[in-house]
Amino acid sequence: MKKMQLATMLMSSLYLASLAVPAYAEDQASNTESGCKARQHSDPVANSEKNLSAFKKELNITGDQEQVWDAYAEKTKSNVKDIRDRMIEAMHDQPQTAPERFDRHIQLMRNRLANFEKMDDALKQLYAALTPEQKAIADRHFSRLRH
Repeated sequence: MKKMQLATMLMSSLYLASLAVPAYAEDQASNTESGCKARQHSDPVANSEKNLSAFKKELNITGDQEQVWDAYAEKTKSNVKDIRDRMIEAMHDQPQTAPERFDRHIQLMRNRLANFEKMDDALKQLYAALTPEQKAIADRHFSRLRH
């Protein structure tokens, strides 16, 4: 039961992190019951790389924007990896008491918040380098971000 709860927490965290990378129609096409199960067990870092590649293509990043794009993409992949690794580590940690479990959960949430803040800084730098047309594309994709 504990492992199931931790796995659910891991998947929820990775889902939230993946929202920092826009979802694309091709991902929606695979959103069948078997597609959902397959994605739950797939590597979130690989998924973020795929989504970043599609986002870069859609934005039509120019040579002048390449450096700020690379910084954003690297920060996003690094943070998705960090969230994944921390959640896997937490799944192997077996606190015995309710307060210990609660403390662990709070620490994981703090770590996730710090990771999102890092991604936010990188996104703001990228956004500042985008053209008005590219900003409209980014705005549309990030409108899917939920609390």
